Amino acid sequence: MFHPRFLLAPLAVALTLAGFAGTAVAQSAAASHIALPAQPLGNALNELARQAGLQLMVHPDLVAGRQAPAVAGTLTVREALDRLLSGSGLAADIRGSEVIVRRAPQPGAGKPAADTTLAAVAVTARGGSPAASLKRVASAGALGSRSVLDTPFSVSSVGSEEIEERLVTSVEQAFRYDASTQQTGGEYGQSASFSVRGLGLDTSNGFKVDGLPMDAWGNTMPLEPFERIDLLKGLSGFMHGFGAPGGIANYVMKRPTEDSRASLTVGYKSDSLWSEALDAGGRFGEDGRFGYRVNVAHEEGDTYVNRGELRRTVASLALDARLTRDLTATFDVIHADRLSTGNNFWGVSVGALQAIPSTVDPDIATQPEGSYYNTDNRIFTAGLQWRFAPDWRANVSWRTTHRDIDYHYSTLYVSDRAGNYTADASSYRFVTEFDALQAMVEGEVRTGSIGHQLTFGASRQELTTRSDSESTYVGNIGAGNIHADSTLAISGKAASHRLYKGSSIKQTALFVSDTIRFSERWSLIAGARYTEFDQTNLNRTGAATARYKRDPVTPTLALLFKPTADSTAYVSAVESLERGGTPRVGLANANIPLGPIKSRQYEIGYKVDRPAWGGTVALFRLDRTAEYERANYLVQDGVTRYEGIDLNARLRVVSDLWLTGGVMLLESTYIENNAGLEDQRTTGTPHLQAALRADWQVAAVRGLSLSLGGKHVGSSMMNTANSYAIAAYTVFDAGVNYALPVAGRDVTFTAAIQNLADREYWVYNGANYLMPGAPRTLSLAARVAF
Repeated sequence: MFHPRFLLAPLAVALTLAGFAGTAVAQSAAASHIALPAQPLGNALNELARQAGLQLMVHPDLVAGRQAPAVAGTLTVREALDRLLSGSGLAADIRGSEVIVRRAPQPGAGKPAADTTLAAVAVTARGGSPAASLKRVASAGALGSRSVLDTPFSVSSVGSEEIEERLVTSVEQAFRYDASTQQTGGEYGQSASFSVRGLGLDTSNGFKVDGLPMDAWGNTMPLEPFERIDLLKGLSGFMHGFGAPGGIANYVMKRPTEDSRASLTVGYKSDSLWSEALDAGGRFGEDGRFGYRVNVAHEEGDTYVNRGELRRTVASLALDARLTRDLTATFDVIHADRLSTGNNFWGVSVGALQAIPSTVDPDIATQPEGSYYNTDNRIFTAGLQWRFAPDWRANVSWRTTHRDIDYHYSTLYVSDRAGNYTADASSYRFVTEFDALQAMVEGEVRTGSIGHQLTFGASRQELTTRSDSESTYVGNIGAGNIHADSTLAISGKAASHRLYKGSSIKQTALFVSDTIRFSERWSLIAGARYTEFDQTNLNRTGAATARYKRDPVTPTLALLFKPTADSTAYVSAVESLERGGTPRVGLANANIPLGPIKSRQYEIGYKVDRPAWGGTVALFRLDRTAEYERANYLVQDGVTRYEGIDLNARLRVVSDLWLTGGVMLLESTYIENNAGLEDQRTTGTPHLQAALRADWQVAAVRGLSLSLGGKHVGSSMMNTANSYAIAAYTVFDAGVNYALPVAGRDVTFTAAIQNLADREYWVYNGANYLMPGAPRTLSLAARVAF
């Protein structure tokens, strides 16, 4: 049920923003530093399209013999286009990932019809997938908005176009062809989790929507509402505050389109999951002042697990209002619910066995009859973007989220290599409420010959967790074998779930950064974030059981060198903090929170983005304070070190064939530690991970494309003693896309197969926990565009 607090607050903000209504057309909110010299107009448009990751469409005759002026500054793509085309008699339309240049209408002639405009254009340049382009603008937290090429950290992205082509349904699947990622959870389980460079993402601070936080524990976000997902690898303390050092996954919402468009998709996934999805957007009102984007999707049916079922629904709405030429208001809503029944929610425990049993047929129903995992997620966001000077802009964003999870499932404790186990049963419900407010100002100034790109701001967020006072746990409900369907049963949810406030985490932060440009080639980034972190744990009576308060400063420093306009070399150093653990009941220091865990990261990298090839390579070292149990205490002692090389690249072999892939080599060990752990490998960290994918546009059949890819994950240790390890595995996927006109509509048929060879393998699900990998899975979809 919607609580009034979640309705009144966003409505109040929306009504306040509406009071600023004006009369002119606004600019796009996204902006980046653009530097284009005076040159032929066609060349300038090509370079702008490449920098923005857009496809440019223009008839060569329109730009022949025309010169473009020099354009420089912090600009949106819309503003840069207007400056390039000023006085040329030409105009440009931005339609999704395309920029279409046409003759400007004569006074009184009215706007050209859409079909007339499209019939007059021809493709002259393509920047590749907008999400794959390193020149695209991405949110970098306290660094502001800047191109990925000019960000001194490793960033990977997957766009909605690739998500639709590959028919992926989870964030882990989306980043499967990034060599640094590793699956650590199941698609229909508690969450489709993954690790980056051997480290998991912080479930409280590691996942964002449009740069603002959401709580992701046990929460699998649907992909339909999002234009792309950006993955920042490694430490993010300066950019995003407290959090584990695995990285940040930022979901970027689909925004209103300039022209009215819609698509309808019907899908199927084995064994019998059926889905329907609608995506519609456009503008209305005088001069298209108001915009909307609606996404609705539903999926329901049987999963590949015997007795397994899934039902999920998502609805999202993104609105904007161009209040003046320089002022835009936005309001977004996402509501997603998901009920997974009888699936593999959690890994099997092999801690007592200290060995790996033989692999399991993933179709086996290991969960007892009556098990389920249910989530309900609501996100409300409002924002205001204001360009108050040519090179200065400000934005304010507010968000509130409400997440409700309840489950009843078992953990299986395997006792021998034959796969025999005993099972427990847990019934629990908890609710999290996340409120966040952020204000940021970005701009440029010059001091003599030196340029400064400044970002400063403040943020406030509070995460409240409401725990179950009537949860139930049964230590042993029976036995079974992981190679046969469970014959056990659990009764379902408890009669009631009374909630109490279990914890409150408040963060207040101030941040500032300066990108100092000494020349077109050399720049230095310096920044710092001050965070006041305050966590209180409470019991069922409302009494505080533990208090944890810190106010650290986390700095960052980076040096960048641009050998060419489309490449960047960098070296960066950054610190990050995450809250320390709270010792469990039974330990001598139970319920006494430990101090913050500090991490430091050093990275040397090189990025290049050219029409026929591009990629990133990074040498990294990350040192993190180690935390573990020793002699009946939870202690922080020594360091875990993660260091290696992370390479990802794309290459156009011939005009119709692209190769995309990468390799990560990783060494992760305990150092400066007690004798029992010194030089031991950390758990779940393979030495080698690799990925390769080929995409072929079949020239002989217009609209037909084929893909084939594979992911290799090396062997990794299952415990800190390094006494046993999980085996390496390689999984292959394949896909077909066929786009053609049908009755005047663009129709696309897509088929994808995951785990092409139907290989059985174990997935690392945490120290001493295993989860069976998914079997060969067929997905089909038909999409009609209107």
